[in-house]
Amino acid sequence: MPDQTHGEPGPRTIRFGVMCNGTTLQEWEASCLRRLLAIDNVAVALVIINDQEGPRTWFDKIKQIPHQRLFFHLYRRYFIKPQACRPVDLSELFKHVPAMHCKIIKRGKFSQYFKDTDVRTIRAYKLDFILRFAFGIIRGEILDAARYGVWSFHHDDEEKYRGGPPCFWEIYTGDMISAAMLQRLTERLDAGIILKKGFFRTVNYSYTDTIDKIYNQSIYWPAQVCIDILNGNAAYIDDPPHPIKAPIYRDPDNIKTLLFIKKLFTNYIINKLHTWLRHDEWNIGIIHEPIHVFLNQGAQHNINYLQHPAKSGFYADPFGIINNGKLTILCETYDYISFKGRISALELLEMIDNKSNVSYYSETAIELPVHMSYPYVFQHEGEIYCVPETQQLHEVGLYKANDFPRSWTKITTLIEGFAGVDNTIFRHEGRWWLLGTDEEHYPFANLFAWYASDLLGPWHAHAGNPIKMDVRSSRPAGTPFFYNNCLYRPAQDCSRTYGEKIVLNRVVRLTPTEFKEEPTALINPDTKGSYPDGIHTLSAVGNVTLIDGKRVRFVASVFQHTLALALRRRLPWSSKHSGSMPKRLADD
Repeated sequence: MPDQTHGEPGPRTIRFGVMCNGTTLQEWEASCLRRLLAIDNVAVALVIINDQEGPRTWFDKIKQIPHQRLFFHLYRRYFIKPQACRPVDLSELFKHVPAMHCKIIKRGKFSQYFKDTDVRTIRAYKLDFILRFAFGIIRGEILDAARYGVWSFHHDDEEKYRGGPPCFWEIYTGDMISAAMLQRLTERLDAGIILKKGFFRTVNYSYTDTIDKIYNQSIYWPAQVCIDILNGNAAYIDDPPHPIKAPIYRDPDNIKTLLFIKKLFTNYIINKLHTWLRHDEWNIGIIHEPIHVFLNQGAQHNINYLQHPAKSGFYADPFGIINNGKLTILCETYDYISFKGRISALELLEMIDNKSNVSYYSETAIELPVHMSYPYVFQHEGEIYCVPETQQLHEVGLYKANDFPRSWTKITTLIEGFAGVDNTIFRHEGRWWLLGTDEEHYPFANLFAWYASDLLGPWHAHAGNPIKMDVRSSRPAGTPFFYNNCLYRPAQDCSRTYGEKIVLNRVVRLTPTEFKEEPTALINPDTKGSYPDGIHTLSAVGNVTLIDGKRVRFVASVFQHTLALALRRRLPWSSKHSGSMPKRLADD
């Protein structure tokens, strides 16, 4: 077989080694390995087992812990039970894989070096990379024993928190963003070559949930780097090391541990109070300016909001079509009582003046037994199409207007088995593209992509799915647009709360095997307007731009219905009728 570098694709096998403490790994580590081995031409070729003797029992380990840090270790052992860290026996997976036991040499207080004989043995296996799940701060020749080095996870933002424990200090300091990365190790601690990185919202009321979220989201990355290598798109493996100046954290002392537990309890109470007493109300606004003006950071815009609907619901997710000279808006009409949305058509009647509400006529356009939202509407070859969100059906469907906007027919399913959220479809460089997040895989941060040569398919998954993991700028937020020969993609910033603000990303590269974009402008809600608490849709209709704004307040009907649902869930004979609260009203 011809050889391949990360700049020249070719049909060869990627061979990797695993550093571990034995055949029992944590669940997230096992999932990471299974994703790697599910790729054609990727194989595990060596298991490198840590042969260093440690404490034999938990009591022996406790005796080694300084007494001023004892509370945290007891708290972590007896109260923190992440599913991601559950032990999994992989003896069957490693059954036919060569294994070697290595004892490290300590130099200084923390540095670990491999023996020269062990490094030579590892080199003889001609590994492409080594995935580190064990050992400590390793240095020396082992870092170059494989073609692409040693890959290691760091489950914190290395620009803020070096050291450990993972995911702890974000909650302690009130940081709403937690990050993780896969890096190629260098001689300097937490200053390696970043291969993949993701940003997620901190679950500030649960240490267990934060660990589960961060660990489980990072399992994709080694497989994604291998796919990039096989496709010749992994030149970043040899990038310069990432310079950092963040302080090094240690395990918290007893007082900080008690303060941490107090913070968790306080955050939990606040979260529950917000869920019960603070409710989102959205409404649609019209701006008589083209969408590209939002690239001007900080510019002020005159927003004309629709008259707010009845108290039992709201309008959100506006997309528009100019048909027969009239602007018609398709949007989600949400009902607080049923916790369900349908697609409505709003035909504008008149604009009273530049400051007053807009007059309109409303009617139902598409309604299904499941919740519907985000009616992404577009025209193609003289026909009007809509791709509404119907994630409860685990599909992305394409609808065509028979009599716009009143009558629609579903003509095909574009993506099956995918609980698509905020599905956005557009053409770019000769291909159709569909971007969206997955309700079942953290929809606030994980962006997935599909492409096709024809609107009706067949549609193919992007090689790097999920192509982006960033709660600050992944989830789609309206219509992509071109300006000065550049493609821009609106995305939601959900780092503090759902639908807080919008980021305009400039798409640098979008192909079936590559994706890269960079934030260009930030769109904040109008804090002095009627809807000051959020914005999560920005869509273009000719020279008009549609948005939706959010205000947060107590809505009696939501409280009453939520209370009724909570009571019914406790009655076994009525639990099947209890319903469920959607993500837009519940914390993630």
